[in-house]
Amino acid sequence: MDRYLKHERLKIDNGKHISVEDHTASIEHPLHWHSYFEIEIILSGAGKYVINDVEYDIEKSNVFFLTPTDFHSLELSEETKLINISFDEECVDERDIASLLFSGTRKAYSFDSDEHERIVMAARLLSHECEGGGECTLQLLKYLLQCIIRKNTVAYDAAPVKNEHYRGIKKAIVFLELHFKDDVTLADAAKEAGYHPTYFSELFKKVTGESFTESLIRLRISYAKMLLANGISATDACFMSGFRSFSNFTATFKKLCNISPGQYKIKHSSK
Repeated sequence: MDRYLKHERLKIDNGKHISVEDHTASIEHPLHWHSYFEIEIILSGAGKYVINDVEYDIEKSNVFFLTPTDFHSLELSEETKLINISFDEECVDERDIASLLFSGTRKAYSFDSDEHERIVMAARLLSHECEGGGECTLQLLKYLLQCIIRKNTVAYDAAPVKNEHYRGIKKAIVFLELHFKDDVTLADAAKEAGYHPTYFSELFKKVTGESFTESLIRLRISYAKMLLANGISATDACFMSGFRSFSNFTATFKKLCNISPGQYKIKHSSK
């Protein structure tokens, strides 16, 4: 069983949380996912961190960043010490989350010894702040996220389409990335972007190259495929990925993937 050395949790005014766990993992952690973001700072140990079916070597210099849609597991070859920081998106600046969501598929970051030491120190300070009331908590979390953002080599701002409306559409895309599993509508995204729904619909298509509905469905189907590949039933995958009708989910899945959800599960699931 894991030996948890320290676990500090801070409730923010809006009911959201930042949680810091300093612990030693001595067993494998099976595949799982969370409804919040995570930063995993490796202190020592060895093994594999599997994220969305991609294997990453566990080394002392590693920092892993996980979103609510990332499936992950630990395959340890020796006792591993790490610091886990979990937090809700409301705890951080929307621009920081946008930078991380638009950094491609990168989940693992390697830091030199000095950088890693500063990151560990900031994480320890964050733990103390959670314990003592959290006066500098959000600033410390922002610093940790900025350390990761600076390591990104792919930035969404490099996209070819740029105009005065880009910031509003970017906010809507981030909103979609975070809430596609919910019962979101075009009106919800338009409000987030600050535009009238009709104008937003036209602008979204112009900036992204796909309609709001196409983008929403793409995110839901991608997540459903990940669920199915990890042994989740077609029915559960349907509702967990944001669809409200199983028949609609099945028809949409077949149209986009040329295979039924059940057949996809049989073909790709390892369970």
